[in-house]
Amino acid sequence: MSEKQEKKGPGSADGQGLQFQEIAAEIGNSILTAYFLVMMLLYPLYMKNGYREIGDDKYFFFRKVTLVTVLLLLCLTACILLLKRKSLSITAFYKRLSGTDWFVYGYLFVLLLSYAGTPFREEAFLGAEGWYMGLLSQLLFVGIYFFFSRYFRWNDKKLYAMLLGSGLVFLLGILNRYSVYLFGLGGSKKMAIYISTLGNINWFSGYWSVFLPIGAAWYWLGRSGWQRAAAGLYVVTGFIIGVLQGSSSAYLALAGMFLFLFALSFRDNRRMCRFLELCILFLLSCQTARLLRYVPGLAINYESGPGVVLTDTGLTLYLGMAVVIFYLFFRVLTGRKGFQIAQWKKLRGAVFFLLFLAAAAFVMLLVVNTCKPGGVFGLSEVPFLVFQDTWANYRGATWTDGVLAWRSMTPLQKLAGVGPDCFAAYLYSIPELAERAFSQFGSSRLTNAHNEWLTVLINQGILGLFCFIGIFGAAFGRFLKKAEVRPDLYWCAAAVLTYTVHNMVSFQHVLNVPFIFMILGIGEGIRRNS
Repeated sequence: MSEKQEKKGPGSADGQGLQFQEIAAEIGNSILTAYFLVMMLLYPLYMKNGYREIGDDKYFFFRKVTLVTVLLLLCLTACILLLKRKSLSITAFYKRLSGTDWFVYGYLFVLLLSYAGTPFREEAFLGAEGWYMGLLSQLLFVGIYFFFSRYFRWNDKKLYAMLLGSGLVFLLGILNRYSVYLFGLGGSKKMAIYISTLGNINWFSGYWSVFLPIGAAWYWLGRSGWQRAAAGLYVVTGFIIGVLQGSSSAYLALAGMFLFLFALSFRDNRRMCRFLELCILFLLSCQTARLLRYVPGLAINYESGPGVVLTDTGLTLYLGMAVVIFYLFFRVLTGRKGFQIAQWKKLRGAVFFLLFLAAAAFVMLLVVNTCKPGGVFGLSEVPFLVFQDTWANYRGATWTDGVLAWRSMTPLQKLAGVGPDCFAAYLYSIPELAERAFSQFGSSRLTNAHNEWLTVLINQGILGLFCFIGIFGAAFGRFLKKAEVRPDLYWCAAAVLTYTVHNMVSFQHVLNVPFIFMILGIGEGIRRNS
């Protein structure tokens, strides 16, 4: 053995340093595993006083647990850096950064810049009352991403914990929607707009949009035996509550999820079979929800337009029969030698082209019916085809308010924003905008634009929005690029996509953003190790 090799032996300083790093990595993984289990299994079910101030209760639970976890991991990281200080290389550090990492660092910088320049310093730190998406929460989200991407070790057992926790939340939501409550609500009324252990249906929908695609992708990946049965049960539960919960934004997430899996299913016959099975399970779930309406003692206590069509008519029954017939026909085709769905990718292109034409036609009709008196073909009488304050459950009002707020900002504010979670503070500081908001929403305070990207644009400016979009775009691309090697990256990509699509008509809150940043970190960790 050479002298150089002897210096790196177990008793040497280098050997001890390496051993410490391994121990530190194990400690970091253990801390994050405990945090992961608490967040997945306990946090969604936690209710302190029923629905009374449930948003505050959830936030303070998240803040306490996450602050302790982040501080412990910061101390651990500091110890590692001190030990490696002689061998640290800035060049090597830069080389190990992924595109997602760069965008997260950029987002962190803009957050601090936006906070430094905001006139609403107090509100910017914790965030708007009841929402708490201020600087502190955003820093915790960034910390969650980096620590999970570096220390957390992923395995299937952790996926089971993730789906178990969300599955229980979905099941409780179904019971609540049929007027069955297993525990008291802390003295609050059983208001149908609140559901499960998450509170408001929009908060529930945000949480649901993160986790349902994970279970759907798990099923689609083609697990066998009990895993496939468990995945099927999970997606049925998720589908039922998805069409019953009452928030229309869920249907946008559903569409995004199915289109994503449809596009990927042209890679091989087995995956197309799984996709068709998911379609059947969705339609079956709608009919199951319909049958439950006739069970004695059960009563639907809240309904929305799409939910009524899907669960109280025969539409999904007839569609289900058609899909089953097509599925059986497809199975016969796959039994023939030489048939490969990959040869039919032009069909996928045609479907997406038709969808593009339909979307373009909708936008044109919306513009013409809004701008031209009387519209075209008499369609100005259809509310959804005329953009006004009441359009899409008042998204017309919130989006317009956001655009007007943006136009009134100074050039520097347009660059770096008015401060984290300061949308409301800024909006109500402008007399004409405040008067408009009061006329639209009365005493209810408009705290965001109900469009995540527009809200980020106001709060963190052009730079913040650029970095925020970059985080999700880079992560989605990186996940898909290695997904064939590491299939778990498919469900990471699915969750990132559906969260993004859902939040085009929704908002950040403490029951969806922590989880999506956790998934971003998990996916990045899997990607780095693949």
